[in-house]
Amino acid sequence: GLACPEPFAVTRNETCVVKYPDTVVDIVEPDMPPYSVIYPGPTLTTFPQHTVVGSTALLDIRNLLGSRGCLGFGGRCG
Repeated sequence: GLACPEPFAVTRNETCVVKYPDTVVDIVEPDMPPYSVIYPGPTLTTFPQHTVVGSTALLDIRNLLGSRGCLGFGGRCG
């Protein structure tokens, strides 16, 4: 007669890409015309993962799931 709540775990993994601006360096030498060197800015890619583990007795799963079946709690890129 004892009813136990069901355990659950939901995970979301989402790619985050950040592109930093290029760096421009102006070079001036005495006997030459000035020129610029451009160093490309880095592109950083991360794969943040968010996981919820719990019991159906503690959380209302409908509040966690969005319209597409993704979790409603959001991570930040950066």
